[in-house]
Amino acid sequence: MVAVLLASATLAHAQFGIIGGINISGTQLDTKNIWNNAKNVTLYHVGVAYQIDMALGFSVQPSLTYEMKGANLESTTSVAGWTVGDLDINTKSGYMELGAALQWGPDLLVARPFVFVQPYLGYQIVAGDSSAASVLNGAVSSSTQSYDALNSAKNKLEYGLGIGAGVEFLKHLQLTVQYFKNLGNLYNEEGKLSSVEWEAVKDIKNYGGVKVSLGIFF
Repeated sequence: MVAVLLASATLAHAQFGIIGGINISGTQLDTKNIWNNAKNVTLYHVGVAYQIDMALGFSVQPSLTYEMKGANLESTTSVAGWTVGDLDINTKSGYMELGAALQWGPDLLVARPFVFVQPYLGYQIVAGDSSAASVLNGAVSSSTQSYDALNSAKNKLEYGLGIGAGVEFLKHLQLTVQYFKNLGNLYNEEGKLSSVEWEAVKDIKNYGGVKVSLGIFF
């Protein structure tokens, strides 16, 4: 099968495209009692792609996109069993992301429905975390500010996998929906945070969610 696909590449029909759409992202939290709520955030992506049609209904679509992902988080922070405060974090990350989707679907002339799997690799070039803390010992702060420590402690490298489905119309317009998941945790540099801050964020999983894209190919 692989040999047939590679051999067909020299005869493949290829098109350049512009793609964009929305990312509905959030987090998965590996904790039982610290985090109370994780709200999804709707952001965006935009970039370019190269569609290569091959044999047996397969096609390959490498892409380079700018991806904005984020989440709103509300937590009650505990240290040694004591509740010490509430911490709200709004986190956003902008990645340059390289993807490589493998698609399969029958060509019905007017339309081509397909399913696909897409591994991807990205690097964070924009970070925009902010936080508001309320300490439960009587001193309360409700101001929201840029949180440089959280920004610097975030994982810069992202890698993950997307799976989804789509439909291509007249070989020029492509609509896709996929579920994506970044692997690993969102924060990983304990030395840049205080012990209380690290306890609050160390189990936050990296971004995951749903991505809806529209592409125009020439």
